[in-house]
Amino acid sequence: MTHCSVNKGMSIEDFKFIYWMEYAHRMWGRGLGIMFALPFSYFLRKGYITLRLGLRLSTLFALGAGQGLIGWWMVKSGLEEPASEYAQPRVSPYRLAAHLTSAFVIYSGLFWTALSVVMPEPPAESLAWVSGAAKVKRLALPVSLIVGITAVSGAFVAGNDAGHAYNTFPKMGDTWIPEDIFEMKPLIRNFFENTSTVQLDHRILATTTLMSIGALWWFTRKLDIHPAVRSLIGSTVGMAALQVTLGVSTLLSYVPVSLGTAHQAGALTLMTLMILLNHTVRKPSVSLLKSLPQVAKTV
Repeated sequence: MTHCSVNKGMSIEDFKFIYWMEYAHRMWGRGLGIMFALPFSYFLRKGYITLRLGLRLSTLFALGAGQGLIGWWMVKSGLEEPASEYAQPRVSPYRLAAHLTSAFVIYSGLFWTALSVVMPEPPAESLAWVSGAAKVKRLALPVSLIVGITAVSGAFVAGNDAGHAYNTFPKMGDTWIPEDIFEMKPLIRNFFENTSTVQLDHRILATTTLMSIGALWWFTRKLDIHPAVRSLIGSTVGMAALQVTLGVSTLLSYVPVSLGTAHQAGALTLMTLMILLNHTVRKPSVSLLKSLPQVAKTV
């Protein structure tokens, strides 16, 4: 492969840094598989794991193995010969998005499973709070979907290097909407491969996420709900505002690795809060519902 024209300024130390980052990532992934399999086998042998939990954990382990294959498939795309020796070799944004989505799915499954083990019943001290939680759930589910789509769109920003397309905010350069957002044919390619469109999409989705979470807080502020649910909604609003701030700061600073990493961690944190909120407002068991009073006792 002839990429010396692209990376002619790279020193051997620069290459070593990239190599060891990649190697450590692979070893960490394999180590996670071992750290999952060993205690799972032990608890399974001791009879501590029910059939339902065992099936769920087995599925998560299989997804973890599949994540390794997706990672290999993603890296393989970056080793293909680019169109010219001056083109930057990059992994496929589609495969990068698949790798990130798979990671988020596995994390969400693990977190939900862990919450179900330590909190088999949601916090419900009255039927009024259960009713309020059901109303929150109807809003929290679509908002969670928006959060997830926005996070995945960030993978296309990274995969297309779209973070460097326009490093201004709120406008993109001198305009609100760039003229080249529909220059690719067929039209659908623009949403996944056109750097201008990919960045515009991410901005719109991020704004929609912030407004949706704000709307979730607004429409639930007067509901009779458990204090834990109210606190979670407030924390989610604060995290959404912080995540947008991180995103804008990353963009204006020309995407330094430190801020880019913090922005990705912020997306995972926001998703964690949404998972926790959805888990907290789920419907209680029939036996618990029958034991609840109409209104919570106040001290």
